[in-house]
Amino acid sequence: MKVASALPWTEPLWNRLSQQKQSGRLGHALLVVGQEGIGKRLLLREFAQKLLCSDSKIQPCGECPSCHLYAAGSHPDLLMVEPEEAGKQIKIEQIRKVTDFVNTTPQKGGGKVILLGPSEAMNNNASNALLKSLEEPSGQVTLLLYSHQPSGLLATIKSRCQQYEMYPPTWVQGLEWLNENCQESSVESVLRLAKGAPLRALNMIEQDIHVQYMQFCQGMLDLSGGGSHWNELMVKWKSWDTSSVLQWFYELILDVQKLKSGIAEQSLSVPELSALTTKLSKNCDYGQLESMLEKAIFAQKALKGQANPNPQMLIETLLIDWISLLGQARA
Repeated sequence: MKVASALPWTEPLWNRLSQQKQSGRLGHALLVVGQEGIGKRLLLREFAQKLLCSDSKIQPCGECPSCHLYAAGSHPDLLMVEPEEAGKQIKIEQIRKVTDFVNTTPQKGGGKVILLGPSEAMNNNASNALLKSLEEPSGQVTLLLYSHQPSGLLATIKSRCQQYEMYPPTWVQGLEWLNENCQESSVESVLRLAKGAPLRALNMIEQDIHVQYMQFCQGMLDLSGGGSHWNELMVKWKSWDTSSVLQWFYELILDVQKLKSGIAEQSLSVPELSALTTKLSKNCDYGQLESMLEKAIFAQKALKGQANPNPQMLIETLLIDWISLLGQARA
């Protein structure tokens, strides 16, 4: 129960899964849902070890041959299925390996475990291919799926899984955990940026994404005041994490739309730019906002797809439209 000790907010789900296993009520396929960055993958990795352990009671023993193989990352009865690159799709070729894995006998005499996620990263072909393994379960195989966005999953996949929800920590829990696990002084602002997900916040700190966010906000302010040219911003953003920049753009556009619709300022996603978004909301065209929001969503989906779009062009398109909004505000 190392994960539950390290991430206390995961303990209720660990206990529930353990009780289901002990009582023989654990299904052949589990789906754990919850926001990204709260520890779903880590918990399921340890639960996979528990399922494979030859002497597991409450937690994996850590001493048996199976646990040693797991610790070495070479357990023959464990299959990990994840995107080959962060933010990309799980392909049908990877799911075909799942089918082959399901149809072979466990090498260590116990059961076999497949850990797959984030499951919404499967494209349509991969999702349909996985259904066969879910519809014709083997008593020797347990599928552990996790999802950040279960709405992106086929209903037929969700219906064939026992579903569990992992809840994020409270705001106080998240702050305490971050303070204990990093040296960053502004953990509160980073946790807000990470939507309350401590592991995501820690990753942002380690990759300086929170620093890039503040520079993004400053760049947008400079652009609105004529103190920066859009080409200068593109040069800087080129080396940044594209998915983060697209997300900030999406939230910025959404903030303008919220304010234009009369939603309270307290709900803004980018409060650092509230003065700018308030000004834009009073002068911009709602139709143009809706079009920009659709482009932002398309850009995010394109980045995760298999077409390998030019990331700079995706951002550039949004930036040009944003400059058009700024022009309306000055008019």
